[in-house]
Amino acid sequence: MAERVFLITSHYMGVLYIDELLRAGEEIVGVVAWPDDGGWHVPPEYDVRSKAFRHYLPLYEPDPADLNKPEFVDVIRKLEPDYIISGYYAKIFKKDILSLPPKGCINIHPTGLPRFRGLSPYFTHMLFGDDHNYITMHWLDPGVDTGDIIGQGKVEIRPDDTGFTCGHRLTEAGAATFREYWPQVKAGAAPRIKQDESIASNFNFSWDMAEIDWTKSNLEIFNLVRCITKPFSGAWTTIGGYKMNVWKARLVERSNEIPALEEKPGEVLALTGKGMWVKCGTGQLQILEAALEERPEITPFELVAPTGGRVRLILG
Repeated sequence: MAERVFLITSHYMGVLYIDELLRAGEEIVGVVAWPDDGGWHVPPEYDVRSKAFRHYLPLYEPDPADLNKPEFVDVIRKLEPDYIISGYYAKIFKKDILSLPPKGCINIHPTGLPRFRGLSPYFTHMLFGDDHNYITMHWLDPGVDTGDIIGQGKVEIRPDDTGFTCGHRLTEAGAATFREYWPQVKAGAAPRIKQDESIASNFNFSWDMAEIDWTKSNLEIFNLVRCITKPFSGAWTTIGGYKMNVWKARLVERSNEIPALEEKPGEVLALTGKGMWVKCGTGQLQILEAALEERPEITPFELVAPTGGRVRLILG
């Protein structure tokens, strides 16, 4: 028997959710999509709105701030869903929504809960230097990502990964996790694994974090750069009074470090046609690709190339 599902989602996760639910023969009674990209890059194949249109599904785009208001709760109530399923939608659902579906509410969270509860993007584990990114299918309760766990998936973080490339694979791992456990959910036999509060943590990503803090270690800065490089807006710093987006960097091995005694974090230690070496709070980073926001016609390396003598240049 088909279940009536109300879907609250965005981006690629929403596209895959629709595929999985239709494949399972469920009746999607409505789809809530984020009304814009929220500052994230959304290629056409990630657009859940277009996906809903193509399958003739009722689409709703409320202001996220209005999602829990009685007027929209009534919209959902009239659709009589058996389940509410959500994923990649940065909003906490209040009790009025959670109590609507008789069979429960399920969410896909792009971290390995109970670590990184909150508004954590799908590259959070990469940002913090883990070897894998994780994704969790869980029941919703009134807390912030505190509901019982149904199942988890993970993907290895490859040396050449960016936040976008690894996040793409992680989202697909989330869809596979949903595909595996959804029959158990329907049968009333899905796991309900209590989250271990002793290892719980919270993390809310903000684009304010995109500004590079050169007092951090070279590994922390390297991870930030690759997590939010293209197609996202990128990590940034300032150089010679200009805002500089840093698109690609690499860690400088200790054996290859340039001697740096009294230099400050953010100081440019060397500049070549292959980039610039920068001192960090710990270690050094080589910037391989960057662009000036106000001067796209020249490279930052051209701007700061010394004309003679040693030029002391500090980023940030």
